[in-house]
Amino acid sequence: MADDKYAGKKCFVIMPFGKKKDVDGTDVDFDKVYYELIKTAVESIGMECERCDEIIDTGSIHFKMFHGIFEADVAVVDITALNPNVFYELGVRHALNKHVTLVIRRNVPQPPPFNINGLNVVGYDLDTEEKLEASRKKVREHVQTGMEKLSVDSLVHLSLDNLKVERKPRPIDKKQVFLYSLIDSPGKEIGIITGDLQNVKNVDIWVNSENTNMKMARHYDRSISGTIRYMGAKKDIAKRVTEDIVADELYKLVGQCSVDPGAVIPTSAGELTKTNGVKKIFHAAAARGQVGRGYSSISDIDECVRNALELADSDEMKDEMINKDIHSILFPLMGTGTSRMDAEVVAKDLISAAISYLEENKNSKINQVFFLAYNEQDKDLCEHVYSSYVKEGRLKKGKRSQSTKKKPSSPRSKKNKTK
Repeated sequence: MADDKYAGKKCFVIMPFGKKKDVDGTDVDFDKVYYELIKTAVESIGMECERCDEIIDTGSIHFKMFHGIFEADVAVVDITALNPNVFYELGVRHALNKHVTLVIRRNVPQPPPFNINGLNVVGYDLDTEEKLEASRKKVREHVQTGMEKLSVDSLVHLSLDNLKVERKPRPIDKKQVFLYSLIDSPGKEIGIITGDLQNVKNVDIWVNSENTNMKMARHYDRSISGTIRYMGAKKDIAKRVTEDIVADELYKLVGQCSVDPGAVIPTSAGELTKTNGVKKIFHAAAARGQVGRGYSSISDIDECVRNALELADSDEMKDEMINKDIHSILFPLMGTGTSRMDAEVVAKDLISAAISYLEENKNSKINQVFFLAYNEQDKDLCEHVYSSYVKEGRLKKGKRSQSTKKKPSSPRSKKNKTK
């Protein structure tokens, strides 16, 4: 059965076309292998599947091939014919991607070539419908397991553990809400909101990822801080800032002093209350600056999550929480704009801090905690962490909202990419 969590995910298939002989001289119909085995198995879980010859586009075949190999969430590679082109493309995939490269071949007694003998090669058989269905099941299960665990299956990345391949995450142009219920804290939910921060409505508290100096980013910066500052300001008919409400209020509270790493300072939401239904901004000291090196994330960035939730439940905030009917909070994925492995660890720490707090504080005034997923990587990170807690029995997958397309951005809008 198709799973909506794989919607929009892509599988790129590397294999020969047409009929070719395998290593023992048997004719193999690779088009049948593709359409009846691989494509059927992959699409049955809701994932898109394509082979290079299916990409309808003009231009270089090599460009399309490399683009598919690089961008695909999953690659399935059939080495049955020991085709040199297939091995070349497998090498490219292993160099560019750590995760989810599934190597398959027709069941034969000969071992795989020496250089890939350490890989888990999945065998298949198409001789009968029963064997074909069993092979589909194996492919399907290996793809699902790979997507859930994101284990390193590239021999290149296993050998060169400091190898980094930079990739530009795909922004999400739809606002969607995914919710999970906490098993041990009835009435408490944690989830994901996808897309641009500017389209988020009716979440009571927005957390701003700030530096220890508590100096907000400029209005035009591509950051959470700059976006909140501009959206919270009063503007004239030409959308020029006339009153810098949130930034001015934060400055009055902190002045020229720095705050401790992880500290959280509350301000009003300014004009965001009218436009987006935001009732408070919590400014979390998630980064510190160094001369000549710029800003870097604090070491215990998950403290920002716990401190923000503790602030919401504090005596200091009690009257506002009641009078303004505040029950939900939105966090950016602070500190995940680094390497992929760092991002995985940080995202887990942030989400774990929120789950643990709600489990420990069942009477918390906060009933819903959201994390913002601006791009596909953010969404994948969150879903991966949530799935692990579902398996542990701490979360239960809940409802998903209808998606809405992102509205066209104004000339002064900012994409909140920087964490």
